[in-house]
Amino acid sequence: MSNPNAQTIMALNLALIMQLAGVALAVFVDPYVKKLNKLRVYLIVVIVLFLMIEPQITERYMTVLLKNHIALWDTTMTIAGYILRTVTLYLFIKLSGSRRGTKILWAILIINALVCLTAFFKPWVFVFSPEGSWHRGPLGYVPFIASFILILWLVVGSIMRYRGIKREESSVPVLISVLVVIAVLLDLDLGFSPHISFLTVAMAESTVFFYIWMHLQFVREHEAALKAEQRIKIMISQIQPHFLFNALSTIQALTETDPERASKVIEEFALYLRQNISSLNQESLIPVSKEIEHTKAYSDIEEVRFPTIRIDYDIEDDDFLLPPLTIQPMVENAIRHGVRGKKHGWVSVNTYRDGNNHVIAIRDNGKGFDVDKMIEDTKNGDHIGVRNVRDRIISMTGGTFNIESVVGEGTSITIVIPG
Repeated sequence: MSNPNAQTIMALNLALIMQLAGVALAVFVDPYVKKLNKLRVYLIVVIVLFLMIEPQITERYMTVLLKNHIALWDTTMTIAGYILRTVTLYLFIKLSGSRRGTKILWAILIINALVCLTAFFKPWVFVFSPEGSWHRGPLGYVPFIASFILILWLVVGSIMRYRGIKREESSVPVLISVLVVIAVLLDLDLGFSPHISFLTVAMAESTVFFYIWMHLQFVREHEAALKAEQRIKIMISQIQPHFLFNALSTIQALTETDPERASKVIEEFALYLRQNISSLNQESLIPVSKEIEHTKAYSDIEEVRFPTIRIDYDIEDDDFLLPPLTIQPMVENAIRHGVRGKKHGWVSVNTYRDGNNHVIAIRDNGKGFDVDKMIEDTKNGDHIGVRNVRDRIISMTGGTFNIESVVGEGTSITIVIPG
């Protein structure tokens, strides 16, 4: 093959086909892409391949295959191109997550298709002469106007849907739209019917970019769903049925012997439940003072139930944020598994500054345990409360979570949160 232009076109064809095939394969195996969106991507790939290959086949073989029907074939393929480009933009809009204005979008597609189809009967949009030369009609810009509306819809919809999200990839739909507009302007400036139009290249590349962007969004949604599931597990792990029943039994007994104290315990119990439930919708960090308040609500109830134990608080540093349900689960573990059976059990909670770091120290004089065995059990799915606290400290604050324990002497938990 001695023609360098033909070599360039072949190389470009191969590159675009491989990219589109790669997107189709990636979507096929991607567990995050929903079935309907997979079908939309497949349809986009098919359309772009058609728009890329058809003009080249037509130009090379039309005199042999079409003979006296060249004008009809050119008209049919041009109508199909105008319609399919708007369909592709519609599919991009749906992939972006837009759920509004579906009827309006369909109306734009139908009106554009009907206007384009008039080219079979009237030269309103365009016309081909018997020799194959193309001429724009008075409605020739309708397909471009329809495409412009859809592009604008994609841009505005993406901005509205992802506004306030400080992620660079949220601007990808906007950049894709700009790329398509630039490609259209270049095609208009350079004339009609190139071998591979700038718009076709732009749509092929946009398919690749859009899949990458879509995958990132689905990963974010999946991560958010996992976090929500984790919060539910945390709440369930903290509100144990036996604690609820025992707390209610304690309140019932106090109503007969000490009504005033019963009222106080009811107040603490209500606060404890409210804080656990609110954690379901709490995705961000909270002030340590709020977490201490929640922990005290729990520990006050336990001190009423078990008068032989004592929970002390030494809060030197109360000006930092931490994940919800961080201190309270650790104090609950210390009481339930450490000091509850001791005659003089104690748990201490201390917060202080260490340089630029905020430190939370939770200690008890309970039974203690084998830390290595606990770590091994955690890998097997046990100790969900400890694991969730540790994971959230690391992922949400970049801090550290350390446990030291001696059997028969007690346990010390140290949480360090960077300032």
